[in-house]
Formats: sequence, C-alpha cells, structure tokens
Amino acid sequence: MSTKFLRASVVAALAGAALLLTGSAAADLDHPAKPFVLGAPLGTGLNSGGTGASWQLIKTFPTGNPHTDLDFFTKGGEIYVSAGTLAVGPNAGGQTIFRLTQGGEVTAAGAQFVSSHPSASCVSDAAAALGLQHDVEATPKGNVLLNTTNPAADTRDAQLLLDATDNEGRCHDSRLFGLDPTDPQGGLEIIDITDVTRPVEIGLTSHIGEAHTVNVDPKRPHIAFSVTSDSVGVTCNADDSACTRANENPASTARFNLDGFELVDLSSCMNFPSLTTVDVKRMLCRPQVYRYRYPNALIGLGHTADGTSGCHELEIYPDDRLSCAGISASLLFDLKGAFNDNGTPSNYLDDRPNGTPLPCRVRPSMTSAPFGTAAQVTDCVFDAGGQELTIPRWLTLGAPSLEGVQFLGSAIHMGRGAPYTALEDVDVSHEAELSNSRRLLLVSDERGGGVVPPGATCSPGVDNPQGNGGIHAYVVSQLLPASPSGPDLEAKDLAWGSYARNPAGGKAIYRAPIHTGPELTVCTAHVFQQIAGQNRIFMGWYSQGTHVIDFIEHPNGTVEFKEAGWFIPANANTWTSAVFKMRQNANGTFTYWGATGDFNLATAGRNAVDLYEVTLPAPPAATPTAVRLLSFAATARTRGVVVRWRTGAEAGTLGFNVYRSVAGRLAKVNRELVPARGGARGASYAVVDTRARSRSATYRLQAVGIDGSRAWRGTTRVVR
Repeated sequence: MSTKFLRASVVAALAGAALLLTGSAAADLDHPAKPFVLGAPLGTGLNSGGTGASWQLIKTFPTGNPHTDLDFFTKGGEIYVSAGTLAVGPNAGGQTIFRLTQGGEVTAAGAQFVSSHPSASCVSDAAAALGLQHDVEATPKGNVLLNTTNPAADTRDAQLLLDATDNEGRCHDSRLFGLDPTDPQGGLEIIDITDVTRPVEIGLTSHIGEAHTVNVDPKRPHIAFSVTSDSVGVTCNADDSACTRANENPASTARFNLDGFELVDLSSCMNFPSLTTVDVKRMLCRPQVYRYRYPNALIGLGHTADGTSGCHELEIYPDDRLSCAGISASLLFDLKGAFNDNGTPSNYLDDRPNGTPLPCRVRPSMTSAPFGTAAQVTDCVFDAGGQELTIPRWLTLGAPSLEGVQFLGSAIHMGRGAPYTALEDVDVSHEAELSNSRRLLLVSDERGGGVVPPGATCSPGVDNPQGNGGIHAYVVSQLLPASPSGPDLEAKDLAWGSYARNPAGGKAIYRAPIHTGPELTVCTAHVFQQIAGQNRIFMGWYSQGTHVIDFIEHPNGTVEFKEAGWFIPANANTWTSAVFKMRQNANGTFTYWGATGDFNLATAGRNAVDLYEVTLPAPPAATPTAVRLLSFAATARTRGVVVRWRTGAEAGTLGFNVYRSVAGRLAKVNRELVPARGGARGASYAVVDTRARSRSATYRLQAVGIDGSRAWRGTTRVVR
C-alpha cells in the first residue's frame, strides 16, 4: 500500500471516529480569541529620508499589542502577514493576521484585519517577557519574497503558522503561566491556517533549549528549526585549546541549555485532505524532533570572553548551507548530507532527516480552562518514561542526533562582555545571513541589549559605541575552523582576520546614524531582511525605525556600506521591518512595500503594525567580487610541505603569513612576515613547512595590510 493511500485511509478512519464525539467538538476546547478591536488612530508624523527616497505610510493597524516578528504568506493569490506578540497582548494577542493586498494591489482600503490566534492573551510572568516573544514562521510561504532567490521553494499556499516561545509560561502549556517552577519549557505552537479566518492549534512542541526563533526550509516546508538563544558556560585550559561545557554536568541547571539547534519534521501535521477535521489533524500531528549539538565548544567560543551559545537565529539556503547567529560566534554549516531524498533528488517535499529522532513523550497541554487547548504536546524535555532528555542523559542514550551536518567555519566574536566596541567587534551575534553573492556573512550586533537601559541609549551627535550595534561583514572564505588558541590578544588578531575590509582598509561595519532626539534605550541593530538579487537590506532598528542599507562589493574585495533611507513613524520602536512586494520602475528605481512590527516599552513604541511604501534608486548589483588570489597550493615533499601561492594584485599589502591547521588548531608556519613584492601586478611566493607532522593538514594564507589589517585569503589541503 502506498504511503499516500495509507495516510488517506487513516485520515478517513479517524474522521469517522471524530463524528462520534458528542457535545462540543474538540476544537471548542481551545482557548477562544477575544473580539479584536482596533485602537484609536496613532500619530501620523513621519521622519523619513534618504537620497532619492520617497516614503509613504500607507496604513497603521493600532492593535494595542506589543508586536515582534512578522512573516508573510499567500492564500488565494493575496499576500497576508502574521504579527507576533511580546509576552502578552490584551487585544487577542499572539498571532494577529492581516491581509495586505486586494487584487494584488496594496491600498489602505484593501489592507484588512483577518483573524487572531490568542497564544499571548493570558496573564504571564513579567520576568519572562523577553522569552515569550512569539516569533512566527509560515509554511509553505506561497509566492512571497524570500531573502534569497530559491527556484526550489514550495510556492503552495500556506498551511501552518509556527509560533515560538523561549520561556516557561506560554498560555497554551503551563500550570501557572510561568510562576510555577515546574511549568513546562517553551517551544513551538503549530497553528493550522487552512481557513485563514479561523486559525486553530493542532499541536505543540517543548524543547530543552525552548524556541527563541523558528525558521522553515523554503524547499522543504515540512522541515522547521527550533532555535534557542541559550548560553552555555565553558571552562577552558590556559590557551583555550580545550574546553568543557557546563551543560554536560547532571547537577547543573545548565543541562537544559542547548548549544546547537533542533530540527522539527512536521510531515504528520501537513498536507491533509480538504475535509479533514481539526480533531483528526490533532490525532495525526506528531512532529519528530532531531537534535544537533555543536561537536565541541571551540567552534562557537568567543576569542576573549569564554562562553558559547545556541543558534539565536538561523537561515537555510537553496544549496543547503545554514548560517547560525550563535551570540559569541557566527557559524556556517552544510546540511546536504542531513536529508534522505527517498530516491527523488529533484523533489524535496518527501525528504526525511538522516539520524535518530529524540524519544519524546506525547502529553496533553498542562494549561487548564479557560486558556487550554485540546492539541497534544510533543514534549522533548522528557521521554515517555518521564526521564529527562537534557544533555547529560541524552549523552548516556548515545546522543541520538541529526546526522550528516558538516561544520564549515565560524566568524569568531569577542564573547559577551569583552571590552571591544561596536567599531571593533560583535558583542551579540543576533542574526547572520549569507549575502546574495555568497561571498559575505553579514552579522547584526544587538549589543546594548536593545531593551534594557542604559546600554542602548542614543542622542544625535553623540556616539555610543559600547551600546549601539550595527552590521558586520565577514568573508566566507576566511572563516575559522575554531576559536583561536593562545593569549587573548593573539586570538583576537586571528579572529579579526575574517573581517571584510572597507575601501579605507578598516573593518566593514555599518552603524546607523541617529535620526531622532535622545532615546533612553533601543538604539541598536536588530532584525534584518536582504532583498533577493540585490545588495540591499531592510532592517528594524528599534527607536530608529526602518533603516535601508546598501552595500557594494568592490572588485578589489572591499565592502562599502551606505545608508539608502530611513522611515521612523512617530514614537516608533520597530522590532522588525520587512518587504513583501517590490517592483522595478521604468526609470530604473525600485518601489518596495513593507510592514513593521512595533512594540511599546513605556519610553517609546506604537504597539502597532505599519504598512509602508518606498521608492529608492537602484541598489548595488549582487555580484561576486573579482578573485585576487590566483592560486594557492600545498604539496608534500621529502623535506616538508611546500606551500606556494600567486597573486594577481596586492596593492596596500605589507606581507603574508601561512598557517597550518590540524584538527581545527592553527599554527603559523613562517617565523617572519613574508614581504609583499607584487604591488598592482601580483607575484609568486613559496614557503616550506619543515615542521609538518601530518600530510593531511590544511593550510591558510593570511594577508597583512600596510595599515596592520589582517585577512584570510585562501585555504588548501596538502597534495602528495
């Protein structure tokens, strides 16, 4: 019997059983949404600008809810958005759904409220607010803009919304809304939007690392990633060449913290026949969860302040590379080997994860009326026998994991609390994305905490480099295999070698100018969206509203950031700003339509969703830069390993260093700097590594600029 036929038979049988239910249907046991009422109109004052920029505030939905993340999706040819809620939203808070287009056009009259899912409309522990952010992801996404061109993306209409919480106390699965120490961990809520006017919960998950954010693979819409922001303490030896992780200690509360991510296979929660009831969907929705933990602490360890973290936010790309913003490091993985294609390599919809899922228990929600749900919880904090699935016990079980994940390299940051400013390093890697050229890894630094004064205060004409973060660009080919060992100052220099450089030779970093009056808090970088096929970024910058940043990848490898525009409604506090539609105009300009999620922090904020339109000059093209290194090779010889390289140009270069990498540890081969001699025409070089003990080593070439800057320029393996 085919899998499809078997599934249809099971659905039919369960549908028949559901008809035997008497009284109210199981769906009626759900926490009902209160009537949604728009608040009083907000101020329409607008602070906007940019060279050649023309902005318009199309419409404001003054919901009164503190909004967080947004995600767009299509239904019936129209574009919709779901807006998450921070902690508690009194106006049917949780996921608030709006239709953005009517007949494909964006107008104030056509943009309308549609429905709410009240996952954040109950009382909650105020201390847990920042974890109950209800990040959202739709799947499939339909025909909407993605952050990169993805020909394999599933363009069917959306079926599910995934609502993520990173703390105890979520409305639909808690004993006392976060105030009971035995309240279950957060995770995902799986919301069926087959009927977008009536969203209904059909399942939940609970994780040791909880779920700070959630992401979906556009070409595998049944594959989601539950992403934690957990920090994990480490104890390292004197030169940071070996570390132990605190979450391996069975007696430590850190055992609940995950340094990695968990993949959630939602195959059982999707693709139901059209007449399937909610009760049947709940009976069948049993996600499988696969854990991935960093193989060691060093790939995510800060170069100065010891500590590692899970992937605060991640993105997966058409080529199956996955970028991970890991607070103290930004990591890059390859997941090509993590999926079984079931013999259909061009059909990603039937792909299944490789490895062993966690032995999660399935239980009812722990929330009682009136906030309960009849949906079942796939609880991956405990197994069916009630035993923990925390890191120590998971290790004793043989560490059942997602298999086939390959680590590619990291941009190593300073680590939380190290002394370097936003002009020098990243304090909090909040989001990390590959550029459209795939040459750069772009990282947002949410230093200052964003929401807690006085860290992120700002004032016109006064710089706050300790508290106001920005965007940092790293060269993918220069990422490191691990946090450098040795004294902190030397480790810092090696880590900084991964930076892209600006035309002046400094690090490629962008920090937004202040366009408002003084702000007590929230003046730092947050969530960003790249426009597919363009070197243009739209970014939520808290009190500084929406910022548009262009970046140019010059042929000589340098990167130049430029402010393209800004959009700050009255009293803005923008969590996120993203584009859902764009058009190229006859005169070469581009028009974009976007939406923002705004939340109030007493000192600032609109508690609203704003729709905007902006026309901007054409952005820089997203094309790879020219290669400066013509060749780089290492050959085993009797006297050692001969490392040769040839450059095409090396203006502004003082010299070169060659490093040997074995098992992730770097050692410099040349005792003195190899002087550059090629200038604008380039030259050929060679060094002999007489101390090479392994003929399987990897070698890396570092260029040192006349300004003292250091950048990785190539990697090669030994050829016999």
